[in-house]
Amino acid sequence: MSVRVPAVVLLSGLMVAAGVVTGGAAQAMDRPCGRGGSDSGKGSLGTPWTLKSMYDDDGPAPNRLVAGEEFEIATTGAGQHWSVTFADNGTPFFTNDDDVSTATGIREVHPNPVTRIPNHMTVHAIRHETGEVIDGAVDLPAPPPRCG
Repeated sequence: MSVRVPAVVLLSGLMVAAGVVTGGAAQAMDRPCGRGGSDSGKGSLGTPWTLKSMYDDDGPAPNRLVAGEEFEIATTGAGQHWSVTFADNGTPFFTNDDDVSTATGIREVHPNPVTRIPNHMTVHAIRHETGEVIDGAVDLPAPPPRCG
């Protein structure tokens, strides 16, 4: 009896964890706006970064369809000064010419209203103190009809 109870508890816990993990993946696949994309790497002087982009339908009316970008630079400390620019199909839609890092780095998240065409989402960042450059890109296919 004493061995059965821990085994049942362990098995129940594993089943719940598996449901949470697979449930999250299933939800991402079933998003009305589809899956996003990501890119990551290191800047010209080795600073790690990530870029994520995806469609969403929570923009302001009348064009609720947006492509958002989430960009993070894992800086080594607070006080670094960067210029960050987001562009969609070559057209800039967000610029911060003096983005100052916190102790955890830099994080910028911004949406851009889009139409139903493929979108080439890019980020370009330059660190003022060192000239380090970061360039990233995510290609999104045209948004699915059920999005927006």
